[in-house]
Amino acid sequence: MGSKSEDGAGRSRGRGSVKSCLRTLEVIEYFMTFGRPARTIEISEAMGIPNSSADEILRTLAATGYLSYNQTSKYYAPSYKIVANANAIEQRFFGDTRIRQIMESMRRETGASVFLTQQNDCWAESVAEMHGVWTAAPDEEPRYRNEMICFDRNSWRPATNFSAAMLAQQSNVAIVQLATRTQRLGLGPKGPALMKNLVDRIAHTRARGFALCRRSESVPVDSIAIPLRVSNAVTAHAIGVVGDPLFQNDNDVRNMLSAMQSVIFRHNDEVRRSGSAGRMQ
Repeated sequence: MGSKSEDGAGRSRGRGSVKSCLRTLEVIEYFMTFGRPARTIEISEAMGIPNSSADEILRTLAATGYLSYNQTSKYYAPSYKIVANANAIEQRFFGDTRIRQIMESMRRETGASVFLTQQNDCWAESVAEMHGVWTAAPDEEPRYRNEMICFDRNSWRPATNFSAAMLAQQSNVAIVQLATRTQRLGLGPKGPALMKNLVDRIAHTRARGFALCRRSESVPVDSIAIPLRVSNAVTAHAIGVVGDPLFQNDNDVRNMLSAMQSVIFRHNDEVRRSGSAGRMQ
């Protein structure tokens, strides 16, 4: 759903950012991506920063226990402290392993690759992936727009079907306000612009409960995105399946959608029951 560098650009574009904080996160993402210990020079070259800057970040992360460091080999590696803290966040904010379970269930039910996305102000971010029977080759991986809303063919519209699924959870007033912020960031034309087409598109997604995208000359894969309720979330989420091909006809679409909705129904039922149990305590 987009490269790490593109995602980072989406996070920081149009707002102030602390360079050292972003670089620290990039170090952690480096280990997430490559999955092996690394020396300072490797981090420096991969991130395109001075060796001294990489060394300072790595030493700080090691001193606080988030990285382990071997004085003899000069290798750094993630500490289990990262995992323990991440597990605590998962339990308290996302209902223990519930999100992983819903993604695993959806992959098992559909056989497709499953993506979880969240809204980050004016941008959409892919925050978790589980690959199914279809996996794109590195040079064929589809690229998606990071914007939640874009201006295309003389009108505003959701940038992707995942964006539409997230916007469907919001009021029309909030959607128009988001489009206005997007316009102020220079991602659309200046001056007044009608929002009716945008509101109508999202209303259609809201009524159906899903957003469908079929392969075309400009879209290399099929995908279906569905709004997802996440406990304690402060932004909208969507979950969906991506593949090539996912469906050949409308009957295939109905079967795929039925499998996905059954997983979502079980998830929402668990959220409701856990919420009721919490109120009773």
